[in-house]
Amino acid sequence: MAGCHDYKADIAKLQNEKEALLQASTYKDSTINTYMGSMNEIENNLATIEELQSKVAQESKGGELQASQVDRINENIRTINQLMKENKEKMASLSKKLKNSNVKVAGLEKMMANLQAQVEEKDKQLADMNVKVTTLNTQVEELNTNVTTLTTENTDKQKVIEDQTSRLHTAYYTTGTAKELETKKVITKEGGFLGIGKSKKMTPDVNNTAFTNIDITKTSTIPLQAKDAVVLTSHPSDSYTIEHKGKEVSQLVITNPDKFWEASKYLVVVIDK
Repeated sequence: MAGCHDYKADIAKLQNEKEALLQASTYKDSTINTYMGSMNEIENNLATIEELQSKVAQESKGGELQASQVDRINENIRTINQLMKENKEKMASLSKKLKNSNVKVAGLEKMMANLQAQVEEKDKQLADMNVKVTTLNTQVEELNTNVTTLTTENTDKQKVIEDQTSRLHTAYYTTGTAKELETKKVITKEGGFLGIGKSKKMTPDVNNTAFTNIDITKTSTIPLQAKDAVVLTSHPSDSYTIEHKGKEVSQLVITNPDKFWEASKYLVVVIDK
């Protein structure tokens, strides 16, 4: 009876059991490697988040922030939030796989629990950071609004100053014969009889269209080109000269602008052609 035992069947059974154990071991190793790979990814994400948090904290220090700094802070926050979203998804997937798996590895559940705790702690930190960044963005918007308002106010003030300066530096001159100036309603004749002994005076309501505008800081000569010229308006005699070219009066030269224009910003020169 002993000599009839089927040892081949026993060997085949043992071989099958060995292969089953190898397959189980391979599956277990593969599953563990998958878990560990996912956990490593989560840990790498957490390390990146830690680095980005440090950059955000550094950028947020000091006084007023420049626009480029705010943009970098917001970009880092967006990256952090995206990484945290990925971490949560990976943790949820791992937990589900571990729960449904028949593979039991000592310490794996503990590692998962520790990693979950890290993710939750980081999530709390980021919630606080997001609140601070929202406040920071609000402050920056308010600062930008204030800067815009101040810029507008400064522009308006600058325009007022420029207008006032322009008016202060603006003078008016006209030249012509007595007849031409009367026609332009620049001067009138008063007193005397039949043109004898009559005096010339500016009209009370000056006709500005008959005058040429000049900037007294840039214009120092008035062309005349006449046989003779008389300055009708009041200007100190020592603040200007009348130059001749041959027998012709060529131009009026203002030698002391401040003194010349102090009494009047209007210059009327009666010429004889």
